[in-house]
Amino acid sequence: MTESTLDDEIYDLRFYLQRSVRYHMRRASFFVKWQRITSFVGVVFGSAALTTFIEQVPDAVAIYSALIITVASAFDLVVGTGQHAWQHNDLRKRFLELAGELDARPPSEKLVAYIWHKIRRIEADEPAARELLNLMVRNDVIRSKFSKEEADGLVANICWVKRATANLVDWGIEKY
Repeated sequence: MTESTLDDEIYDLRFYLQRSVRYHMRRASFFVKWQRITSFVGVVFGSAALTTFIEQVPDAVAIYSALIITVASAFDLVVGTGQHAWQHNDLRKRFLELAGELDARPPSEKLVAYIWHKIRRIEADEPAARELLNLMVRNDVIRSKFSKEEADGLVANICWVKRATANLVDWGIEKY
């Protein structure tokens, strides 16, 4: 392997690791926020003060409040937002450790093979990826590495609705 090829391999590895770290950081953050919202809804709509207030309003408000608590709690329970947050945080840490190993050792073909091997082992533990979210974090890494003018020509243009819901809906990337 020539030196320029090795440099390209190292660059590709760093890019991949940065993208993976950012991806799992976004996923963990999403699940933590969702869990906090669910907890907030449960506390507020389940509190005695609100229950007292609801007794003075039409029955429909009480029914809707109970429905909100039930749906939010069911989603949290079924999806396991806390578990997903921990899983993505753990995966992020594992990719960060690999990035540290890559930076701490002198570049070599053996190191590249070793890091890719470790990446594949981490990927075996990953849940299915959300492709549009992957594309979004790819854009983030590009913006972090290039000037605005260069980055604008390299990033994918993703509509705001898909960006806002990329953690909830697996849009795919056929037409972003």
